[in-house]
Amino acid sequence: MGQSAKDFGTNSSNAASLKGKLQTLEEAIQTVADEMNNHKKEVSQLKTEKDTLQDMLKTKTHEVKSTLIQELQKVEDEMKRHFSHQKAENSRLQQQISQLKTEKTVLQNQLIALQRRISDLEMQVGNDDIKFA
Repeated sequence: MGQSAKDFGTNSSNAASLKGKLQTLEEAIQTVADEMNNHKKEVSQLKTEKDTLQDMLKTKTHEVKSTLIQELQKVEDEMKRHFSHQKAENSRLQQQISQLKTEKTVLQNQLIALQRRISDLEMQVGNDDIKFA
């Protein structure tokens, strides 16, 4: 029985040691599980923040795009208005140029006619001088 008690004591010691190791392992597992849960929560929060930031970025991008499209439309409308005005101005100036060319032609014809008349009068004045002499 002496040996039995000795074996029992050793088994108790081994059992206590084993229980201690199991408890230490369970505590370590629990600590790792707690850390994993904390990391999962953190990852979940980061994903939520990422999604929120992506949504904000999409919204801002849409706003900027919309604003730029509106500004571009305003610029295009302004350009069309200016082109239309410039076209009308060009047409008006072209009409004035045509009128001035016509007036110039008329004046040149009148000048030629007057030069002929002066020439004819000079010829007549010369002929009159000869007749009186």
